[in-house]
Amino acid sequence: MASIPYLFLITLLLSTIFHTQISNATSQTYLLPIIKDITKPQYYTTFLVGTPQTRVYLAIDLGNLWTWFTCDIVGYNRSSTFRPLSCDAPDCTTFGRLGCVGCPDGPLKPSCTPINTCGASAYSPQSNMLYSGGVIEDVISLYSQAQKSTQKINVNLRNFPFTCASDKGPLKGLSPYTKGILTLARRPVALHAQISSAFKLPHKFALCLPSSSGNYNGAMYFGGSPNHLSKSLITTPLVINPNSTAPIYSIGEPAVEYFINIRSIKIDGVPVHFKTSLLSFDKDGVGGTKISTMDPYTILHSDIYKPLVTNFINKAATMNITRVQSVPPFGACFSAPTIQNTKTGPIVPIIDLIFNEKSPLLHNKNGRWRIYGANSMVKVPNKNVLCLGFVDGGLKPTTSIVIGGKQMEDNLIEFDLVGNKLGVTSSLLHLGTTCSQFKGI
Repeated sequence: MASIPYLFLITLLLSTIFHTQISNATSQTYLLPIIKDITKPQYYTTFLVGTPQTRVYLAIDLGNLWTWFTCDIVGYNRSSTFRPLSCDAPDCTTFGRLGCVGCPDGPLKPSCTPINTCGASAYSPQSNMLYSGGVIEDVISLYSQAQKSTQKINVNLRNFPFTCASDKGPLKGLSPYTKGILTLARRPVALHAQISSAFKLPHKFALCLPSSSGNYNGAMYFGGSPNHLSKSLITTPLVINPNSTAPIYSIGEPAVEYFINIRSIKIDGVPVHFKTSLLSFDKDGVGGTKISTMDPYTILHSDIYKPLVTNFINKAATMNITRVQSVPPFGACFSAPTIQNTKTGPIVPIIDLIFNEKSPLLHNKNGRWRIYGANSMVKVPNKNVLCLGFVDGGLKPTTSIVIGGKQMEDNLIEFDLVGNKLGVTSSLLHLGTTCSQFKGI
């Protein structure tokens, strides 16, 4: 019989091993690269899917109901590991099935699933077109990296759900480099939810959208932000729009996009005056502020856009910045030679989106999303002109403020679905650092 001290040592050893395994698991971050197509502009990622592996390039969407791509076009039609999801499967209900579908003719393949396959929708927001398809599951490959390491290894995520789309209409409006969409919405089928469940990670993800084109200039992180940046996040609660804005939804179904509360907007510390009721949802879910990777620039309700532009122009005039003829879709453009530059970009009036909550990082003042010149100004090709990168959304937009890709670039934007909050670094450029760990790969 083993002595008590001996049993104690065994128990202590097993406890240490178990604790180490848990620590190692929770210290892992899972990553995918982000690339920018500057001609659109749009942001997309790439990964391998199926057996044999097929590389796909997909636009990143924070509000789509499903991940989808044109399977036949990319050559994903011979995978031996794909599995159609039955309409009777529990996951079909969890994922929010859209009826039962099937392909009665032709050989079985990802784009031609059996009758009684769980239904899904392939929606292209750029063309506002909707296509039905069957849900299939297959293995995809992504990167894993220990928090204190620079080495990345390939890991497999099995049974990732998505759907195949028609080889024609859905791609209209998307970057020519992409053949579909990866959803990061508030959905159980979203990649972040699947990774969190499969690898037992905290349910959170972060985006670092690149400001320039090229290979792997940006990154998305699953399971948490890089350690060296997580302490610099200014946070505000994520709020839920009680009314869905999806192309297909049931009455009373909440939106799957990410919304935040904005208290006010300031330009160089001076408030922009507009009806603050626009910053809240009405009974139909109209209003509020959401985050979008599919909109290249921030879109504002006209009653917010006009006073913001007026204030920006007036402040720019005091800085001896010369205004020039506007270049659509922008309403305020300036002569580039009259604008100086620093590491935070063009020296122009600073725009602050003010949160309700106090932030210890700002000496307990209200938190804010600070937008420097690098994120507010857009260079017009073939012209010596810089334009304010905000767009007039008209008098009847569904959402009053849609924060677009340009305003997120080179900032770490974290979506914490455990704490239900959004974190933003509010420009890393002035810190002399970067939020992407994919540079140089």
